[in-house]
Amino acid sequence: MDLMVRLVAVDARADELRARIQEDGFELVQAEAQADHLRSRIVDERLVEPQPRKSTPGPKPTGQRTSKRSEPGMPRSARREHEAAEHSKELDQLIADLGYGTVDAVQEYVSIVLSHSAYPEHFPVSHEFSFSPEAGELQLKVVVPGPEKVPAIKAYKFTKASDAVTSTSLPQKESKERYVHAVHQVTLRSLHEVFEADRRGLIQTISLELGTKTTDRATGQEIYVPFVAVGAERESFLSFDLSAVVPTATLARLGAAVSKDPYNLVPADTSGVRRL
Repeated sequence: MDLMVRLVAVDARADELRARIQEDGFELVQAEAQADHLRSRIVDERLVEPQPRKSTPGPKPTGQRTSKRSEPGMPRSARREHEAAEHSKELDQLIADLGYGTVDAVQEYVSIVLSHSAYPEHFPVSHEFSFSPEAGELQLKVVVPGPEKVPAIKAYKFTKASDAVTSTSLPQKESKERYVHAVHQVTLRSLHEVFEADRRGLIQTISLELGTKTTDRATGQEIYVPFVAVGAERESFLSFDLSAVVPTATLARLGAAVSKDPYNLVPADTSGVRRL
């Protein structure tokens, strides 16, 4: 998992450097060079298991990392090198804290993993989570867009005579099925991404709830509607071949509580869900 932590974080660093090109004209070749330098360190460095800590006075590590700011008058190239060095130190500290399973480190790593989970622009997915080290359990809440955000277009057609593009809408039944499939697939995907990234096995179980936020027609207030509530154990879930499953059947196998009609915002009955 150490190698994966570094690769994910280095890619995030490279994205950050590329973004700065637009702000201050920093050359792309320099950004790529720094990213390549960090990647080469990962390949060349031999990662080892953490050694037992020596008893030393002082507060226990919290997993929170802070960087020293570069001097305002520092040349741009030196400032970039300084920031890269500080970022590398933060990675080293994150890896060390993950080795001991600290709460902050596990939650930061989960945040990195899920933030790199790419979804279509019209279907943004957000996550909230907390980790219990005693039980090795991650409580994960996934929020997806409402059904009105899912495109209901079946196909596009270009008419040469009018030089126009027209669209054909999906029947309502197919629109409902599309949204239900999206809800079930995001649920399984979220479980898979966390378990697969956690190569050290710090997270043994995941208690996941997925739903959407919408406006209550009766009060006008924003409410959260749960669509799926499920608990999954690491060893059992990783034995599934997700490329060959039917998501509805998999959720039933896991004993999930599932909404009967998420398209019409019917909440799932989560009262009888097995809690891990």
